[in-house]
Amino acid sequence: MNALKLYYTSMIIYMIAGVPLILYGLVIKPIVSLYHEHVYSMVSPVFGNYALFLNALFATAVILVTVSLVFFLMSWHFARVEGKKMSTLTVVFPLILFVFAYGLLGVSGFA
Repeated sequence: MNALKLYYTSMIIYMIAGVPLILYGLVIKPIVSLYHEHVYSMVSPVFGNYALFLNALFATAVILVTVSLVFFLMSWHFARVEGKKMSTLTVVFPLILFVFAYGLLGVSGFA
């Protein structure tokens, strides 16, 4: 498969993963931690049990970011196999994005 197609697929998946990532890490999880009530006993008419909703958001974000990382590593590998050279920014910028995503998921899990 073409390395460029894999790279673009990786970035598209990362953009889709950004929605549950931002919702979980920057919006919902910090707000839920401000409540005095335990999250497993909180029920919403829209989302149902907040704990199940938060766990589903977390799992979705982790799975999509990991799939994106796998596609990125495959694109990097196929570029090397095909004898093409990826620029430094093309390699470093997604790596920074992945470190940010996993760091945000890890830190927000402790909040």
